[in-house]
Amino acid sequence: MKENMNERNNEQTIIKVLSIPEDLPELSDSDVKDAQSHHSLSWAHNFMMDRKSGQTHWLTDVGIHLQKVDDDVVRCIAVVSHPYCFANLNMLKLTFETANMKLEVEPYTLVIPYTPEEKNSSMESPGLEVA
Repeated sequence: MKENMNERNNEQTIIKVLSIPEDLPELSDSDVKDAQSHHSLSWAHNFMMDRKSGQTHWLTDVGIHLQKVDDDVVRCIAVVSHPYCFANLNMLKLTFETANMKLEVEPYTLVIPYTPEEKNSSMESPGLEVA
């Protein structure tokens, strides 16, 4: 985790900046197989064909925000700070590399703090009222 120092009115404020781990999680044999599968490679090519340079897409299920840079380069502009998201980022990196494209990560990627969703048990789902 990096720290940036800001000075305002003679006060120092420490801002903690989340960063991508030095080494993304190691992929299992199954993850490598999935990342290099025909389905994943087809997805990568379709991602690039369906977007113009500069367009972005948020991958909700894996907490990753991608941007097409040009026909051969895609950039990760944001990732949620969670091991699952980092593992998926590494899988996407391998998928794009296998498809002869480049996935840029550093220094472009903003790491979004992970905040688990709170389950509110007081909220009941609507239903029929039985008399």
